[in-house]
Amino acid sequence: MKKLAIMLIATMVILTLFACDSQQNENEAQQTPNDSQAEQNPPETPEPQQEEENAPQDPATESDEHAEETRPDSFSLEVNGFLIEMDQDINYVLAALGEPNYQLAVPSCAFDGEDRILRYDNLSIQIHTYPVGDNDFVQTLSLRDDNIRTSEGGIRIGASYEDVVAAYGSDYVKDFNMYTFTRGRTTLEFFIPDGRVEGITFGLIFET
Repeated sequence: MKKLAIMLIATMVILTLFACDSQQNENEAQQTPNDSQAEQNPPETPEPQQEEENAPQDPATESDEHAEETRPDSFSLEVNGFLIEMDQDINYVLAALGEPNYQLAVPSCAFDGEDRILRYDNLSIQIHTYPVGDNDFVQTLSLRDDNIRTSEGGIRIGASYEDVVAAYGSDYVKDFNMYTFTRGRTTLEFFIPDGRVEGITFGLIFET
């Protein structure tokens, strides 16, 4: 009987120790996810404020950028509301301006076919074309008198050298009395022999 009582007491002690150990493990198990989550998701720290991307620009910078964007990449001439461009199909010019007062075709020295000269006396311009297949394209355009001005700079025959520089700058190539400005595949030439413009010609640069 005494042995049985001792065995029961020992069994109860073991069960009690086992229960306490299980409770401790459960408590640790309940705490572990919270600790792990705290490690994985540390408190957020505010990020430093960055400068606004759309901050207003300096007015002078905006003006320079606008001028660069709006500047044409080639020389051309507006006549009666129609823009004549170098390397343009002459059929578009004829459709807009009508038949010229004078027209001449001569065998081309550089192309297969004929070069053409079209003169509009009422518009004070003369156009030279070059052939490609069955079509003709604008190669040069000359102003014939002071009744017409360049569209961009407002320069006409009789203007001064200073007028030309004020309108187009000084980035030109001088060959004797010819002052040539280049833009893209086009040129604008001013013949200035004695300080006054005596000839104005738009031209096309051919790729070699």
